[in-house]
Amino acid sequence: MRKEENDLIHRGTYDGTIYYNPANKFCIISVKTAEKDVPEEARSIRRRKDHLIRFVATGYELPRTDAVELELDGEWKKGKYGMQLQVEQWHEIVPQTKSGVEGYLASGLIKGIGPALAKQIVSRFGVETLDILQNRPERLLEIKGITENKLEAIKTSYAESRMLQDLMTLLSPFKITPKTAQKIYQFFGPASVDILKKSPFELCQISGFGFLRVDAIVQKNGGDLRAPMRIKGALFWALEDSKGKNGHLFLTSEALQKEALQLLNAKIPIPSLRLHAQEVSDVLEDMILHGEVVSVKGDIYLPRVFAQEDETARRIAMRVVEPPAPEKIEQILEQVKREIGLALSSKQEAAVYATYRHNLSIITGSPGTGKTTVLKTILEVYRRLHPQGEIALMAPTGRASRRMAESTGVDKAKTLHSILGLASEEDEIKRNNTQEPLSADLIIVDEFSMVDMWLANKFFSRIKGGARVILVGDPDQLPSVGAGNVFRELIDCGLITVTVLDQIFRQSKDSLIAYNAKFINEGNTKLYYGQD
Repeated sequence: MRKEENDLIHRGTYDGTIYYNPANKFCIISVKTAEKDVPEEARSIRRRKDHLIRFVATGYELPRTDAVELELDGEWKKGKYGMQLQVEQWHEIVPQTKSGVEGYLASGLIKGIGPALAKQIVSRFGVETLDILQNRPERLLEIKGITENKLEAIKTSYAESRMLQDLMTLLSPFKITPKTAQKIYQFFGPASVDILKKSPFELCQISGFGFLRVDAIVQKNGGDLRAPMRIKGALFWALEDSKGKNGHLFLTSEALQKEALQLLNAKIPIPSLRLHAQEVSDVLEDMILHGEVVSVKGDIYLPRVFAQEDETARRIAMRVVEPPAPEKIEQILEQVKREIGLALSSKQEAAVYATYRHNLSIITGSPGTGKTTVLKTILEVYRRLHPQGEIALMAPTGRASRRMAESTGVDKAKTLHSILGLASEEDEIKRNNTQEPLSADLIIVDEFSMVDMWLANKFFSRIKGGARVILVGDPDQLPSVGAGNVFRELIDCGLITVTVLDQIFRQSKDSLIAYNAKFINEGNTKLYYGQD
């Protein structure tokens, strides 16, 4: 049966680059072909001497070299710039001649091989070059100029290129981009294709691949509704989805099984075919035994999430029990108060003393309760105690860090991500790089209620021994960006010195916000009413 016009695979050769974005590898290229089935409205109106048809193809990391022939699989779409072929997957066809293979190697598609080296390789191995590159790459060491290190770079570049193409072919039903295929490759490594051929539900461990999306494709291709891998995929996704949607680091075993069962039976209209709770329970027990999830007193975690919480708790515990260097601040504090003209409340003064008696302390309070005054005092005392000491001020967001700099008079306040050299949790998973401890001796983090478990883990892993850390915020105000209620749990653990500022000092004229915030936190519904 003939395919629909929109589903045809087109063969052609690269003719030129119209647009290329090096950040995400998206490109728009011109392709020339002798095939007559290119839609009339997609053909270029310019006539060339070779009489070949030109059309525009768009996609990710399309080969931009005429050394190979391209096999493009996609769909014709009309847009602002006319009809174009939106490429979903592609293959390069290397001519089986010496000049064809040499042109392919010299095209820049394989990092580490330029024109001169390509000529040497093909001169020695001829048309067998690609077979050697694929199956016996160590033979490239026979070529002068190819060292062990250079060979590794060539092997890595070639393997990634082939792996991405194989992944794109395997995952074409999912309508994914090469950027997403790259993410899958970074998550699963060289075994990506084998893993996904045998158990496509493993994709549910990666953000962007919901269970229902993967399940629909698998069932369309004759998947088994009762396959343990399908149940496992639903369990993985229920944990991942709850983490992103509700901010939960874990689910109870009962809640997890209930969520997974709903996912598994969501698209099964016939009651007799639906799965039972015991089937889900059996698979979950097997996952626990094999370490695929972590069970702590009936609470089920994804392993990486449990590791974040466990490592952070251990580091905090070590900081709490670490004996602080003794600091006598009475005289300096009195001097600072006198010179600056401060009249600190007993709670504010207690917060200052806590900083110099513990390596980790928390200052919390509603708006207008004097947190900024306390921070200014702590900083001024520290400067006089340790003129050479290094201070780091940070906050989760750029806005919060700028506000911190303005209010304390320290212009070096930065975001946590900036100081720690982070991008996002997903990027960190693939980078998996260890970094040196921060050099700061005094660290103050404002708006800590916004810090999630992942960021807290990164933060506490970078604090050097002996540094003093102060966490500031209002647990009733701004929630964490990602999963975890870190600030509230640190306050409630009972092991860290917490100073609660509850006296309102400053608000704009006639403002009642701070008072009403205090009333609400106390459960008092008799609020003040005014212009704001």
